[in-house]
Amino acid sequence: MRIKLSETNKTKIQTALDQVNKRATAFTVTNPDVLGDYAARAEEKLKGILPKAGWKGARVECRPAGPSASSYGYPAKSTDLILERGARDWFLVQVTEAHVRSGDRSICDVCLSPCQTIAAELYAAKKLRADFRVQDMPLNASAHERAKIEIDARKIAGVS
Repeated sequence: MRIKLSETNKTKIQTALDQVNKRATAFTVTNPDVLGDYAARAEEKLKGILPKAGWKGARVECRPAGPSASSYGYPAKSTDLILERGARDWFLVQVTEAHVRSGDRSICDVCLSPCQTIAAELYAAKKLRADFRVQDMPLNASAHERAKIEIDARKIAGVS
């Protein structure tokens, strides 16, 4: 399945949603317009880490939140969607049935390809150097000084 998110394809998207959801309406995606909202949220996330030309191929897994009441002792039926970014537009590539429990959060997780992951790191370094005056590691720093700077940097970044 590969359906472009557009006004002209609303009927196709609605049909795909109806086939998966059947009669379920709570905790499911029943309105095709919601997919545009998910795509917009994904674009906001992508904006900060990649230039627009690098978005092609990024995928977004989306699912509504589960029940808020803890009185649900069983999993509720939900809708799991995967959207993929094309060169210019977003496409619905998968709709499947999912199950959510009380307290499960809404999901709008962006998945990057290995190439996009490397590109994001390089783009961040490029933006850093363009926006700030940075000091590189001193060339004459000892191995001990380099290790200490590395450890301190990891602490600041919250990376171990």
